[in-house]
Amino acid sequence: MALRGRVRYVAPSRTAVIEQGLVIATPRLDRLGDRIDANARRRVNVRSGGLKRSIGHRVFRRGNALVLREQATAPHARYVHDGTAPHEIRARNAKALRFYWPKAGRVVYFKRVQHPGYRGNPFLRDAITDEISNGV
Repeated sequence: MALRGRVRYVAPSRTAVIEQGLVIATPRLDRLGDRIDANARRRVNVRSGGLKRSIGHRVFRRGNALVLREQATAPHARYVHDGTAPHEIRARNAKALRFYWPKAGRVVYFKRVQHPGYRGNPFLRDAITDEISNGV
């Protein structure tokens, strides 16, 4: 007597394949985000530490794609990252600006000053480029 069997392969629906891919890719993207965060924190200027603490990421789904969003949420993050053009700073809530000026060797007062601008430190862009080139 012959033993017979039937193997039937039911191909998963396209949606199921996409779902399975997303399940596999989500933790990988999250790990990539962790590496980018650490790299950006090493590159960022630190004065008070607020900008460094504001660096983070989020992985979310948009349609059939996963998106890794890197961000620095500190209010001054864009100015540090992209830089600023030369501009004037005026006293708004007082009669004068007050600060220590090392060149004068004392505290000085001005109604306005000319800020020379800031070149910028693209810490987030450089961290993303660096980690992507190291391999996902």
